[in-house]
Amino acid sequence: MKKKLSRILSLAMCAAVILTLAACGGSGGSGGSGDSGTSGSGDSGSGDGQVQSRTLKLSHHCTEGDSNDILFNKFAELVEQKTNGEIVIDIYANGQLYGQKEALEALKLGTLDLGMSDTALWANYDPACAILDMPYIFKSREHAIKVASSDIIDPIKDRLVTSAGIRPILVECLNFRNSFVKDMSIDSYEDFKGLKMRTPEAPMTIAAFEAIGANPIVIPSGEAYTAVQTGVADGLEGHAEYMVLQKFYEVAKNYVLTQHVMTFTALNMSEQVYQTLTDSQKAAFDEAAAEALEYFYEYTENLFDEKFAELEAQGVQITDLDRTPFEEACAPFIQSFIDENNLQDVYDAIMAAAE
Repeated sequence: MKKKLSRILSLAMCAAVILTLAACGGSGGSGGSGDSGTSGSGDSGSGDGQVQSRTLKLSHHCTEGDSNDILFNKFAELVEQKTNGEIVIDIYANGQLYGQKEALEALKLGTLDLGMSDTALWANYDPACAILDMPYIFKSREHAIKVASSDIIDPIKDRLVTSAGIRPILVECLNFRNSFVKDMSIDSYEDFKGLKMRTPEAPMTIAAFEAIGANPIVIPSGEAYTAVQTGVADGLEGHAEYMVLQKFYEVAKNYVLTQHVMTFTALNMSEQVYQTLTDSQKAAFDEAAAEALEYFYEYTENLFDEKFAELEAQGVQITDLDRTPFEEACAPFIQSFIDENNLQDVYDAIMAAAE
């Protein structure tokens, strides 16, 4: 009897210990799993009041220290501040994850959160989205910044969301694109006839070179240097900062100021991912974008003059020329494009912004 009673008391004590341990550990839950992401539910806190951060990936093809890279880092910093740590953005530069075209496709599929592209590549999803990249429509960088910072381009952004599920978060103006060629004698409109020019897969840039009688060749950015070096292309095109950072002055020495297209780049977001943000997070993204752009334009105020000086220091010849025949050659194509895509109102607003 004593043995039986002793066994009952032992079992009771064990049960009490188990219940006590369960009670002490009940607040742990899954909070210690180390999982820093969320599935877009908008739940930014845990049971103990600590913020649970969500990490988004941002891909771009520029080198670290490029003005776009600096802009995106500033944007990421501001987003983290304004969401109180709910959103953290990891940046992958140098095409570690994707090239421009591939990044846009990943955004469309929802397999990438944020990705950079030239706005020229938007046209691969909706032709009308190429209006910012039409040749010879901007009189100056100031004109282009004014347009990109206004609601003039809102209809274009909306079309990209509708056609591709890609939402522009930032649209930034860099500078005019010019032609970097190997032939030091090229200095006129006539000299571009038949010239093999490397371009990105950007419909407007391709059309501009076709209009002036050149032979545009689409080659990925990572292969552009070798293409010019080996003679696959006679030259390439782009703005001065990109020319310096990619060291294209090693394979070409004549930077011809064709000013054929203004360079706009964009930070794009997958619409699928964007719609998982809470309203307060979306507002934080808007505020961060506005502040980051202001910072970007202050940073780039003298940047391009400096890059031209760097090109000259590398032995590059800066060749100015008369833009008039280039503009005249592109004019019929521009008007046709505007008519085909019902963009006369947007075009007129862009032109009026120059006044």
